[in-house]
Amino acid sequence: MKKAMLFVIALFFSVAANAATLNLTKGDSAFTNNASQEIDLASGSTVLASGTTGNGAWESSFSLFTNDETPVVIEWSFNPESNLDNATIAFGVLGGAIQNFNITGDFSFTAILTAGLTYVLDIYDATGKALNYSLSVSAVPVPAALFLFAPVLLGFLGFRKKAIAA
Repeated sequence: MKKAMLFVIALFFSVAANAATLNLTKGDSAFTNNASQEIDLASGSTVLASGTTGNGAWESSFSLFTNDETPVVIEWSFNPESNLDNATIAFGVLGGAIQNFNITGDFSFTAILTAGLTYVLDIYDATGKALNYSLSVSAVPVPAALFLFAPVLLGFLGFRKKAIAA
């Protein structure tokens, strides 16, 4: 029973990890057309932005930075979603390789950000009727302590097998 309690306590502490801090800013104004941009939450483990668009073609641009290497979930949503005909989302390192996604509605994807690099989050060639859009970027905490406790937990299992075999 004592070993089980120690295991539970070790597991509890191993998953109590902090997520990296993200910083979101407005991107290059040359890439913003027929859309408003607001940063709702500029810094933290989750950053939020939103805006409104007019009828027809529009573009919007944001920049993302982190000091820690971290996995993130990036979500674009549109209200009403039916007002978005199509768009292209661009994501990548500023001045480096860019990944494009062609979308016709709400879209989310995961990525791993490298510390010290600035990333672009652009939406361009978007067409449709007037709508509200939002962008959410959330850092996913990695339970770093789990890697420290894993060898110990495997050791307990090894001792248990030896005790059963003896």
